[in-house]
Amino acid sequence: MIRTVAAALLVLIVAVPAFAKSKEIHAVKGVYPVSCDDLWAAVKDTIHNHNNYGLSSVNDLDLSASFVVVGDSFVYDDKVALIQKGNGCEMKTDIGDIGAENTNYRQFRSRVERSLGRLQAAKATTAPTRPGDSKSLATPENP
Repeated sequence: MIRTVAAALLVLIVAVPAFAKSKEIHAVKGVYPVSCDDLWAAVKDTIHNHNNYGLSSVNDLDLSASFVVVGDSFVYDDKVALIQKGNGCEMKTDIGDIGAENTNYRQFRSRVERSLGRLQAAKATTAPTRPGDSKSLATPENP
C-alpha cells in the first residue's frame, strides 16, 4: 500500500511540470512604412513610460533596447531592435510571455503604434514651411 502511494506521488511529481504553462519567447518581426528614426522615437517614447516598462538599456546607435514589463509575474529581459528595410523599418521584438495569450507583445506593439501616431500627428502640425510655400490655392493671373 505504501509503495503504491509512493509510486503515485513520484509519477505526479514528474508529470505536473509537464502540464504547467511554459514560458514562451516570441521573436516577432513587423515592417512599418516609416523611417527608422520615426519608429525609434515611438519605441523610446513607449519604453520610457515607467508605469509599463522598466528600462534596462538603450543603444541609440544600434537602435536597440532591452526592458522589463512592470507588474509581470515573470521577470524576463525583453528586447526590441530596428532594422532598415527598403523604404520602411522592421521592428524585431523578443518578448518573453507565459502562456499562449502573448499579451505583453500585443500591448507593446499597440503602445508603439499609438505613440507613432501621436508623434506623426505632432510632426505634421509643426512641419516648417519653406519660403514661398503657400497653403492657399493658387489663383490664375489675369493677362
